[in-house]
Amino acid sequence: MIAQHKPIIVLDAGHGGSDPGAVGNGLKEKDINLKLAMKTGAILEARGAKVLYIRTTDIFIPLEERAKMANRWGADFFYSFHVNSAAGVASGFESFIYSDNRQTAAYQNMIHRKIAAVFATEGTSDRGQKKANLAVLRETNMPACLAEYGFINSIKDALLLKKDCFLDKLAKATADGIAEAVGLPPVQEKEEVKLPIVKGFCTVVAQGKQTQGVIINGRAYIPVRKVTEILGMPVSWDGITKTVTILTPKK
Repeated sequence: MIAQHKPIIVLDAGHGGSDPGAVGNGLKEKDINLKLAMKTGAILEARGAKVLYIRTTDIFIPLEERAKMANRWGADFFYSFHVNSAAGVASGFESFIYSDNRQTAAYQNMIHRKIAAVFATEGTSDRGQKKANLAVLRETNMPACLAEYGFINSIKDALLLKKDCFLDKLAKATADGIAEAVGLPPVQEKEEVKLPIVKGFCTVVAQGKQTQGVIINGRAYIPVRKVTEILGMPVSWDGITKTVTILTPKK
């Protein structure tokens, strides 16, 4: 269903400021979360959504305040970015919701499968769609989802998260999933511009002098300036009106 109004989407970059979140392999969770939130938000804004951010800089905001902010803003959807960590060896992507609400579960499913597909291309496992009693999911009044984008203490996952090009893919997948969930119109594909195909070349003779032309769709095309120079006829080009003017040479 296409949204009848501009949906309000709140993006929450988890942790921040004095709270770095998980740390490992030269990375801080709070930094990755913020990059993903800002990249995802830019895509959603370009697609017509109203995006509000819990934070856009490296500041600390308590968990309960994050949910209150989204509630005050009257958000249609709340999405929280995180990166996991584990005591043992772990890797992969997973997402969480709190409620059994059918709409929330549907949102999670749409977003999760798009992000999981990006991780799958790198051989990273899909750890599944789960439920958890997390404050930002429990205290928000609208459908809410939280995602853990890999494990920061996994060398394999960390190497991916260090690449901006990979974060770009994750952001696009996240934005595509959220857009589908809230009913943003699909992206209009640009019409392919078909350039003329040169099938061959031809020789043009004017007043005994030669120049070269090209053959396109069975017709010969020759450069105006070359021919007019041979004929001694001044030519001018108006870049504003896209006009070629050929003048009769003065005698």
